[in-house]
Amino acid sequence: MNIQKIMKEAQKAQKKAAEVQEKLGSMMVVGSAGGGLVEVTANGHGQIMGVKLKPEAVDKDDLEMLEDLLLVAIQDAQKKAHDLSEKEMSRELGGIGNMLGGMF
Repeated sequence: MNIQKIMKEAQKAQKKAAEVQEKLGSMMVVGSAGGGLVEVTANGHGQIMGVKLKPEAVDKDDLEMLEDLLLVAIQDAQKKAHDLSEKEMSRELGGIGNMLGGMF
């Protein structure tokens, strides 16, 4: 097998992976909890970009419920971002995408 060809292909894959990573920064997912009482928006890297609360989610006598809803919505958004990242890497790079996606 030609090592130069392998290195060239690896460089192409690395460049494509970097492009996908940049694209993920502008893609958004929304996690939610409580039937939409709390929504958390994250980018494709899982960074939290925004939080929306419906007024009925806020009960000053039960802040623990709001804390739980926020936690669930954040976890949901981060899982969706992770799934999006894997999907994009796989779509753009095929089998090697999952391997390279874990490096970023």
